[in-house]
Amino acid sequence: MKKLKRNSLPFFILLLIHTCLLGFTIQKSKNRKKIFVLLFANMGFAYLFEYFIFNLFKAYSYKPKIVTKRIFDNIFGAFLSQAIYVPFTAVFLTRKKCGWGSKIASGIYFYLVEKVFLNLGIFKLSGWKSIYTLILLPFYFKLSDFWFASLNKKTSIVRFLSLFFMIMVTETNLFLILAFLRRLRMGRGRYHSWREHFILSPLYTILISLFTAIILRKRNVFGVKLGVVLFAAFLNKLFVKLKILKNTLHPIAYYAIRSIMIFVYGQYREWVYEDEMIDSLEKKNNQ
Repeated sequence: MKKLKRNSLPFFILLLIHTCLLGFTIQKSKNRKKIFVLLFANMGFAYLFEYFIFNLFKAYSYKPKIVTKRIFDNIFGAFLSQAIYVPFTAVFLTRKKCGWGSKIASGIYFYLVEKVFLNLGIFKLSGWKSIYTLILLPFYFKLSDFWFASLNKKTSIVRFLSLFFMIMVTETNLFLILAFLRRLRMGRGRYHSWREHFILSPLYTILISLFTAIILRKRNVFGVKLGVVLFAAFLNKLFVKLKILKNTLHPIAYYAIRSIMIFVYGQYREWVYEDEMIDSLEKKNNQ
């Protein structure tokens, strides 16, 4: 029990700090939908980075001792870092219009956090170096500024990628939950290792997310949503038949989850392209 607290307490302290940071940012913002779009985009950047550095090359690992199974405990530590600590900070810095000084100071903050975690034995480096964190994070925070400015300018490619990132992050988290519940697992051959699963599953979710974003971008209507659900079901069936995916979900549960998800993604689309909806309504009223 003491070891559990010793390992997990620093993670929960940071969770509280950064949750308060995001809460303050949202509370002070007039357009909260755009803040969530920016947040998901920042998570998307972090998830793509994490796929190569963490999933493929295993450059570092976490030991929060929160989840019993070692690989899920490691993944949970990565989730806290890449979905909460860093993206929440990025959104805060962007909305406060902080300059390079604050960005560099935030990079130093995360550098020191890494050093503390290393000394506590709850974070381990296997190729990554803390100096990379110090150097790269300020540029990540600057990318967040650029992304928010581009959203405000209604830049087409940025808005589309934002929709894609929102769907990808949600799909990734959903897949993680279902894997944790032992309902979905990816791999080749008869035995699907968890290492293999966490290499293949992001590629699967990226494929679904990209298709969904492309289709929803054009029209957010029932027929389009139904097409997305059927495409996801087709992919599921195909990968199960190829013995790359093991799915123990009941078909009713699977389609229920897919139906809920496509409704959520439709809402994401409205958040990203909110102004288009307003312009469309104004045109109808003027006719």
